[in-house]
Order: sequence, then C-alpha cells, then structure tokens
Amino acid sequence: MEAPSHGRIEPLSTEPEQRQCSCGAPLLRTVVDFGDLPISNALVLPQDLDQADKRYPLHIMVCEACTLAQLADKLPADAHFHSDYVYFSSHSTSWLAHCEAYVSSIIERLDLQVSDEILEIASNDGYLLQYFKAKGFAVQGVEPSASVADAAIAKGIPTVIDFFGKALADRLAADGRRPKLIVANNVIAHVPDLEDFTAGISTLMGSETVLTAEVHYFRNLFEKNQFDSFYHEHYYYYTIEAAHQLMARHGMRLFDAELLPTHGGSLRLYACHADAPHELSDRLTALLASERAFMVTAMAGIDEFQVRIQQVCDDLLTYLTAAKASGRRVLGYGAPAKATTMLNVAGVTPDLLPIIVDMNPSKQNRYLPGVRIPIQSPEILAKETFDDVAILPWNLRDEISDLCRERYNFEGKFVVFVPALEVF
Repeated sequence: MEAPSHGRIEPLSTEPEQRQCSCGAPLLRTVVDFGDLPISNALVLPQDLDQADKRYPLHIMVCEACTLAQLADKLPADAHFHSDYVYFSSHSTSWLAHCEAYVSSIIERLDLQVSDEILEIASNDGYLLQYFKAKGFAVQGVEPSASVADAAIAKGIPTVIDFFGKALADRLAADGRRPKLIVANNVIAHVPDLEDFTAGISTLMGSETVLTAEVHYFRNLFEKNQFDSFYHEHYYYYTIEAAHQLMARHGMRLFDAELLPTHGGSLRLYACHADAPHELSDRLTALLASERAFMVTAMAGIDEFQVRIQQVCDDLLTYLTAAKASGRRVLGYGAPAKATTMLNVAGVTPDLLPIIVDMNPSKQNRYLPGVRIPIQSPEILAKETFDDVAILPWNLRDEISDLCRERYNFEGKFVVFVPALEVF
C-alpha cells in the first residue's frame, strides 16, 4: 500500500540554494528531504485542535568536507526548548541505568575526586548529575527548558536555566568555574549555532578537563533505516570525523570514542585540550578508519537509503491497514519525537492507529502533531483489551515489552517498524 502523496520521499536532483556547513564548506548533497513536517515535540493541547500545525522543512544534507549531516534549514533553539518542553530523561529506566553505570566508570577512569566539579550541559531533570551528587561531588547543571530544569532543582541539583554558549561559558568562568569533567549527553545535535556552543566548551576547558559527549551516530542511522531520528530538534547527525574536525577548530582534540547501544546506536566521544597529555586510543584510530570507508559507500548509496525508508513506511501502513481490516486492536506505545517523524512521513491516520500511550504525564491528554493521534496513560492497558502493541520508541523495545507483560499482563503481540517490520 502506498503512503499518501505528502508522505512520499522524493530524491532531489538539484538544490534550490547553496547552504553552508558550520565548518565553512558548501552543503551540496541531500541525504533525504521529507518536505514540511510539524515540530516533533509540539504536542497539541485539546483546546488547540482546531488550529493547524505549523510545519517546517525537514531536509537533511551532508557536508562532503567534514561529513557532518545536518538540517538544511534550522529553526531557532527556543522553538524547541522552552517552559513547556515535554521530554523528561528520567522516565526511561534503561537510560537511568546507563547513566548510573557511566558515573561509576568515568570516576574510575579519570580518578575523579569529590573536590572535582562536574558540569553537565543540557542536564534536563537531573537524571545524570543526581548520581554524581549522591557520591559527594560538586555538580552544576545548565538547562534551557524551565519545565525540566525545575525538576532538577527540586532534586537539589544546582541548575542555570539558560542556553549554553560562549557568553554563558564566560560568565561561568568569571565565577570561578573550572570543571574537571564536562558532560554533554545528546545535546551537541540540538544546537543551531554549533561553533558558538563549542567555543563555550573550549572556554571552560582547562589543562586537566575532559569532555564526554554522547550523540546518535550517523552511521547507525543510515545503515539501520533510523530515519525517524531525523526531526527539527536534531540540527546535526554526527560522524567521528565531523566531531574530530569540530574539536580541532576550537583548540581541542578527540582522544577516544566508543560505540554505545543507546538510542539505537550512539557514540561516546572523549575530548581534551589540544595540549593535554591524553594519548590517542587505538579504538579511535580503528573507528575512524572504518568510518571513512563507510562514508564512501554511504554517499554512493543515498538513493538506495531513500528507497529503504519508503519500504519501512509502506510496511507500516500495510500492517496497520491489515490489522484494521481483520478487527485487531492496535495500541501505539510511546510518544517520542521519532514517532512524529515516522507516523507523519508514512501518512498514518487516527483510524489506523487510534491511540498512543506514554508514561510521561506531561504528554498525556495531548495529541501527536500532524497525525493528531491522542496520547493517554498506559493504564488503559489494564482496562481495555488490545491485540497488538506497536512500540514506537523501538530502541526501548525490551523495556516496554517487559513492562507491558509484567505490569499490565498483556498477552498479545508486539511490533516495531525500524529498522524493518518485526512482529514478536
């Protein structure tokens, strides 16, 4: 079954205008162009259902000079991060376990002492810094969205409610902040002015400071059809090479990198001052060599990537249409940003997927933008019978399927659509 015309993915043969990467090179190569889509986390309130969703171009290009993939057209940061921001990191138990394990490992690796200050950029609701604080470390969060920052402050996590950049870094430095560790988890993809953001990190980077940054890896995204991770809040999609060049432009250098399973495949990057003594790891050298070979293949296979995306969308629609025709009740579990991209690109309508549930109370009683599917509490699973649960945050498939079985005694089937349709 074909998706509606607005959901078709059409390769572009030419670019309408020349854009520029933050490295200074021209952007000439399209990865995929989805046309105009709503902002993923702009969940619709019931009283606003009569208002049309604001839609913006979702066009991803890649820099052939530094290999950084990115939005061709960027919205200002406050279009996403504001007092009504609905993403709270602490709602995922697997993510919290990942962060707690990181805290223990990085303390040992860097031989951190409780007198060392830990600074986190985009500290959200204190999901990570709470583990450092519990071990006696001095912590400082920076978070622009008041909704989640207030939750961190309530946990006793000192938090500056502001966007991070060179100006804020100068103020922190003037106040005597010299962190031993700077953490930037899933944030360097979310900043429209990448050079100013990185200049801010460099400002706070002392001779002994280490930066660790986690970010979704473009290679996984490309190889595993993770097109739903393209959305307006994600301005950039990283390769190791792109991060390497970015750090070098600001007097820093990568000295290690590791692959992580989080978010469907992420990178953890380790950076220091350019003159710091950290040795370049063999792991980073090997990953860079492998990635350079991959990028050659990827650039030659962009049209095939678009075909694979379309196949995921077609399979999704075929599945939901067949379920409706046979009378099977399907419930969508999870309302992450990626669900907005996937369901809108595929052209899903509420008659095919009538309800989505999410554990985050701030998302409940709202509607997914574009497709206008209502979001409710998962407690409906205890009250009504569903045949299938479609797990929309496919990266949390094990966590969600276990929860449905154990808490709600769900006995039906689960389905995920990325990287390909799978019923289990």
